Amino acid sequence: MGNADPLRFIRLLPSVQTGSELDAGIHIQGCDHGHNLVSIDGAPIYGANHLLGIFSVFNPSHFKTLDYSTTASMKSYLGGSLDMIPDRSTGGAGGGDLSIGPMAAQGTVRFSTGSKSAIAISGRKTFLNQMYRQYLKVDGDPFEYGFGDFNASWAMNTGADQVYADLFCSSDAAAYSSLNNNLNLDFGWEVGLAAVHWNHSAGEAMLKQTLFASSTSMKLGVEHMYDSGYIPSHTRHYGYEAAFSLGRLRAGASASFYDVLPQSGHSTSGYMQILGKEERQKALQGDLTAGWNSGLFLSHWSADIALKGSWYLSPERESFLSLSPAVSISYDMFRAGSLELKAGTATQNIFNTGVTSLGFPIEFNILAGRYGKPQTSVYGTLSYNLRFLHDAYSLSADLYGRRLGNQLEYCGTILDFLRNAQDLNSVLIRAEGWNYGLNLILHKQAGKLTGWISYSLGRSLRRSDDGDVFPSNFERIHELDAALTYSARKWDAGGTFIAASGTPFTVPEAMYISSGQILSRYGRHNGARLAPYIRLDLNFNWYFRNDGQVSHGINASLYNALARDNQLAYKYKFHDGAFAYRPFCFALKLMPGIGWFYKF
Repeated sequence: MGNADPLRFIRLLPSVQTGSELDAGIHIQGCDHGHNLVSIDGAPIYGANHLLGIFSVFNPSHFKTLDYSTTASMKSYLGGSLDMIPDRSTGGAGGGDLSIGPMAAQGTVRFSTGSKSAIAISGRKTFLNQMYRQYLKVDGDPFEYGFGDFNASWAMNTGADQVYADLFCSSDAAAYSSLNNNLNLDFGWEVGLAAVHWNHSAGEAMLKQTLFASSTSMKLGVEHMYDSGYIPSHTRHYGYEAAFSLGRLRAGASASFYDVLPQSGHSTSGYMQILGKEERQKALQGDLTAGWNSGLFLSHWSADIALKGSWYLSPERESFLSLSPAVSISYDMFRAGSLELKAGTATQNIFNTGVTSLGFPIEFNILAGRYGKPQTSVYGTLSYNLRFLHDAYSLSADLYGRRLGNQLEYCGTILDFLRNAQDLNSVLIRAEGWNYGLNLILHKQAGKLTGWISYSLGRSLRRSDDGDVFPSNFERIHELDAALTYSARKWDAGGTFIAASGTPFTVPEAMYISSGQILSRYGRHNGARLAPYIRLDLNFNWYFRNDGQVSHGINASLYNALARDNQLAYKYKFHDGAFAYRPFCFALKLMPGIGWFYKF
């Protein structure tokens, strides 16, 4: 769609399971989206997705670097990390870019505020409702959606000191009506971050400090038959982090305060009003870290060792202590490539769950405590990397395994919040998990034609307290990804291809009507799978000017060029006295786009 979106880029790597048009999550080595640290220069962001999985919340022109890792080392997350770094350059004449397409308009402007400081401002607004209203449907039912993003970053560099400030906010609004099911949804969510960074250096010593406030909130309005109400939730995280390094030694400390409201319904069921409990959860966490990097020793070997100690005070005022070691050992075989072994443990005190497995941001967070003990992970990865033909090509292979403890799976529906006084414990499955697999990627890094082809084989399994073993909602056992770009002087063209196994879902064994409402009795959790997901996207840029100072041209793209009806989920309908249970697909089989861009 004419955007170099960082999160869509990440989904093309073999270590990340691809999503669908309704799944905007990032699933690294079989982990849940909520297991990952998504951040701007280390400050965490919650709910870093727009609906449909087509756009992330990150305006790519605002950022200079994406740091990606399959492990969130020394952070309180079980999965990987994605850290977006804004352009911190100061001085200069400034610059910016603007692009306009059928789905959205976005722009960034950078300008100097002195010889040692600069500011960058970015914004984006979608036109989905205006341009695609008649096509934007789910199984024939009307669906409305729109979003907007805003970023501002300020940087000052005085030599020994660098001070940075970041402001980010994002808002989404959507509405859905299902006439056959007498269901109306009206929901919106907001994400925000404010952070200040101060880096001070003195010789080989460096002290980095960050103070941040991060939040996300959601309100869902529901009308179904005689039931109606709204379901609010929010997550707020306030924190301070400090990191000190001197040569090969490093140390750090952090403190966090969490304020979380899990979803809790306010509803009118028939003639009876039901008020949710709205149990706000508040918790504290403190961390101390230490690490050492050996550098190169014994000609071929290097090692990095780290240890994190954590204290967590739950909403019920119960204390939890944990130690999380991590080690990385590398062996350089020079022309024969290199080997690396990573292993360690991790803990996480915030759960992400929700009433749908489709990737809607109807998901919410729960703090460890009465609903479950802190999550745990033991992980290991063995990697082989080889560069050949004068570094024009690279080959990488990973074997990984993760053991997850104290996992929560949600098995309820939206209507549970409206018909009953909410009890999350009744709709949460306690589980343990195993993720394991193999990732392969061949990458061409030089020449006019660049890109990669990758394959992943992986399992993401969960076992409930009653012994039932089932795949996670996002498991894709096989996945093949390819991305190619050909660059010429006046134009470039690219394409991405995805072929992946279908994700699991739960099939109802029986459906019936009681008191005018459709009820279901479900079979084994995640006991069936959707059809394989296959998609080809094409992109073309023509440049009127492209000389290193100004880039000006037209972009044309085609999303799902094969016009394939990829299944998103199954749903049932009741029509003319009969039930129908069948898959539904994204209404827009083909999404063509044409846009104009100008960068200076």
